[in-house]
Amino acid sequence: MKKGFITIATGKEEYYCLAYNLFRSYKFFCKEPLPFAILCDRENEYTKDFDDVLIFEKGATNSYLDKLSLAEYLPYDETVFIDADCLAYGDLNQIFSCFEQADDFSCFGRVLPLDDKTGWFEYENLGDLKSKVSYVVGLHGGIYYMRKTEQTKKVFEDARNLVLDYSKFKFKGKFATPGDEPLIALSMAINHCHPETFRSNMIFCYWEAVDGMDIDITKGLARIREKNINTILLHWGTRFTRELEYKRQCELLDILEGDNSNQDRNIEQCKRKYDSLIRKEKRKQFLQRVKNKIKRTLKIK
Repeated sequence: MKKGFITIATGKEEYYCLAYNLFRSYKFFCKEPLPFAILCDRENEYTKDFDDVLIFEKGATNSYLDKLSLAEYLPYDETVFIDADCLAYGDLNQIFSCFEQADDFSCFGRVLPLDDKTGWFEYENLGDLKSKVSYVVGLHGGIYYMRKTEQTKKVFEDARNLVLDYSKFKFKGKFATPGDEPLIALSMAINHCHPETFRSNMIFCYWEAVDGMDIDITKGLARIREKNINTILLHWGTRFTRELEYKRQCELLDILEGDNSNQDRNIEQCKRKYDSLIRKEKRKQFLQRVKNKIKRTLKIK
């Protein structure tokens, strides 16, 4: 059985850069790397090092819905999809062990009772689909585990078919366009697929603890202080990949991949540079908040 990873990048160059950063962080931390594919709308300088480059045959939507085409392009017998806005801080091959006993399609999340209000959908809003659903699904869409089977194809097919009635089901989440996670969650329930228990040491969302993490890619460190857990995959979220901390991690990765001479000095210089930039940014943000508060106060008066 051939195993491997896949990510997606379409549209803006920014997303290709994110995918490449994920790929090279995986390669850096993995001693025995598995093949890593990219599903995209064109080949470019960021795709050339991937093991397999797969092009959308019918064109990409440049939205969350591109993930719903994964089953049509699975390059391996067992494939783990990872969102491009993630970075590895350890050997991601460990993720496969979490899904050894999983359904053909799975992810990290929770199986919830029908009266639950915290999942991606609520049972009371399902209309005619109620008879097909016996539980609610809560999931994290940063990772999808997929075996190349008919069941996996069916999960994606049904998810695509649900798009037209997206508003009808009153899915949760603030998506500008229909989100893949609510659609996949409902399709998993329809097709009797179950998520595996969420593990913070396998993947963690940066936005859930922005000021509560110790992050240093040179040490393979992405520790959630409150939980005292180190994750091997940090999901930054596109917004935070545009900020200084993510840029610091990528520049440090550049140094790790480069010439070993003066590496320690270059790492320290990089860290000091970004420490200074981040302090300046925080001061700027603080002053802006003060100005905004003064303006609001004067407006009230």
